Amino acid sequence: MNLYSIVGSVDGTPDAAELRARLAMWHDEMVAHERKLRSGRTDEACDEECPHAEARMLWAEALDVIGERAYELTFLRTIGDQPPSEEDATEEA
Repeated sequence: MNLYSIVGSVDGTPDAAELRARLAMWHDEMVAHERKLRSGRTDEACDEECPHAEARMLWAEALDVIGERAYELTFLRTIGDQPPSEEDATEEA
């Protein structure tokens, strides 16, 4: 069973179901992105449209919507619970 499916069924709210769908889509995009970066076939750097940036927002939302159960989302937590990079900080300034 997909762990993100569990998120949507935690409390059955529309917020949890919507988050589950976004997490599943993010996961697929993140895996593809990581593979591309690791293959060395790209010179592109991460930008604000990168799944890494979206992970921070999704991680915060997961904590808000499902609380402590969010810690079961190891892949999301590992990527989303990181401080913004120096590049991110200069873009926000």
